[in-house]
Amino acid sequence: MDNIKGISVVWLSKVDLTNLNSGEGESNYIDVKKYKIDGVEYPYVSGQAMRYYLKEAIRRNLDNNEFMCVPDDKGETCANIDSCIGCDLFGFMTTQKGSKRGEGGALTRVSPVKVSPAIGLLPFYQNSTVDFLTRRHRTQEIGKLEGDIVNIEIGSNIYKAGISIDVIRVGNEEIISDRSLSFESIVGENESKKRVRKVLESINYLTDYSKQSRLLTDFTPDIIAIALQTRYSHRLQKLFEIIEGRKLNVKRVRDVLQDLRANNDKIFMGLITGVIENEGELIDLLNEMKLQPKTPFEAINEAIKEIV
Repeated sequence: MDNIKGISVVWLSKVDLTNLNSGEGESNYIDVKKYKIDGVEYPYVSGQAMRYYLKEAIRRNLDNNEFMCVPDDKGETCANIDSCIGCDLFGFMTTQKGSKRGEGGALTRVSPVKVSPAIGLLPFYQNSTVDFLTRRHRTQEIGKLEGDIVNIEIGSNIYKAGISIDVIRVGNEEIISDRSLSFESIVGENESKKRVRKVLESINYLTDYSKQSRLLTDFTPDIIAIALQTRYSHRLQKLFEIIEGRKLNVKRVRDVLQDLRANNDKIFMGLITGVIENEGELIDLLNEMKLQPKTPFEAINEAIKEIV
């Protein structure tokens, strides 16, 4: 992992009818978060929500000897990057109390793991409906039930999401001396590699999104690209674009992959069938570029092998 400066991942996920991230809504109407392009609304999942999903996927798969703290009632974490995987990978801002007035302040760490919002690529109102939910509750009268009608927006879509790992910061602490920036290892190289591996593995196990008790769906990658970078960049996040219905812009895929190869980045691609209309064109391109397509799970595991 010595020459790897960054790891960038971007994926598409086709979801069934669900509401992954609600907007403001009203008392009896639960909407979906949306953004607009040229006046057309598309659904999205906030970066904050995606960050939470990723954290919880890591937490669920901790080994017995690994630790990830739970924030206190003020939202502050333990700030110990040596023992806490979460504080190391996702950064923190916590307060320090001083013994005298004017002392203390904020202790901060920039997150080595960057997370994008998950943006829907298909228009919302062409791929959605409103579900009617009855919130039943018992009354003081024995055996009698009453209920409130709630309307909830749900939809099916293809979402694009991504993460980026600033590898040099994982397990390391910034040292600024004589106007020069360097990094001091806190956990050692082997532990840093294990933590990077945890992040990549967690993409296969994203589960803790909202409304899953009655709107169960899968949000893990259906088409994925991973770049092990010799220069840290977010260029890979531009890889996927849906055009003409559910067709992938294959020319853009070619252009972005060529840009990354110019930097000697190592690229892994994975996909399953039935997500885009022109998957044959994508597979032909990957074979032409000698990027043997695998399943998303296999692609992630191949990338992990290169790291550890």
